[in-house]
Amino acid sequence: MDIKVLRNFVEIVDSGSLTAASKKLFIAQPALSNQLKALEKELDATLIERNSRHQKLTDAGKLFYSRAKSIIFQENAMYQEIGDARQGEVGCLKIAAIQSGEINLLQEIIPRFAKAFPRITYEFQEKETENTLEMLADGTVEIGVVSTPFPVSPDMDVMYISEEKLVCAYDPSVFSFPDPKGEIALSDLGDMPILMVYRYEEMFRALCQKEGFTPNVRARNKQLTINIKWAEAGLGIAIVPENSLSYSTKPLAFKTLRGDGLSTQRAIVTMKNGFHSKAVKNFLALCKENL
Repeated sequence: MDIKVLRNFVEIVDSGSLTAASKKLFIAQPALSNQLKALEKELDATLIERNSRHQKLTDAGKLFYSRAKSIIFQENAMYQEIGDARQGEVGCLKIAAIQSGEINLLQEIIPRFAKAFPRITYEFQEKETENTLEMLADGTVEIGVVSTPFPVSPDMDVMYISEEKLVCAYDPSVFSFPDPKGEIALSDLGDMPILMVYRYEEMFRALCQKEGFTPNVRARNKQLTINIKWAEAGLGIAIVPENSLSYSTKPLAFKTLRGDGLSTQRAIVTMKNGFHSKAVKNFLALCKENL
């Protein structure tokens, strides 16, 4: 089976239709349709149920799509490995990082690495932890910077690099605490409206329950920057890592939360079964030495 057939099938699925895929692949739609029919005949299975309005993968199609992506990933890794052996330290680092995790990379590590390896190029994407782990698993990126809590699988190599306390960020003209300085306890939040990212919610609620109260979570979302903006608007008190306050465009007051478990840890994650170019290995070594 020709690898091009696998690539074309994946594109048909990803594009959502034969018409869209044919435009991207620069292949006439009838020819692409015939290729799909020949593939289904070879496999003796219908892969895509289609009509004039939509297409849907069959169970066999889902399995073939998954296997095809894996084969394509392995082929890409092979070419990358051969190219790396031929070109040495020339390459591209593909990195995805959470918002609070990108700061050290952009301000400290990447400038230092770029000076040592001036021919390396970069593809950098800002993603949430869940999306970053998905991109690592399918080979879209080679390096991910995420924040706990996140599910660690046996396929991952994890380098924990820093820990930071969670803080309460708020507009001091709207909210206040009895002690204007220092840390506060969870119980000091009382019935105050809380702004929360989903990833911290389970941990935060459990810790509040230990303290004997249920937090008043007013709003939840995936992005720390949205929580910061809501805090700036006076909608509530955002529970965020301290580094994320750099995204604020309006002065916010903040309090460090006192107690065990009220922190998050950043980590650099790579996949054990993925190809690690020399550039990736050099980058990880620099991170290990300096983070």
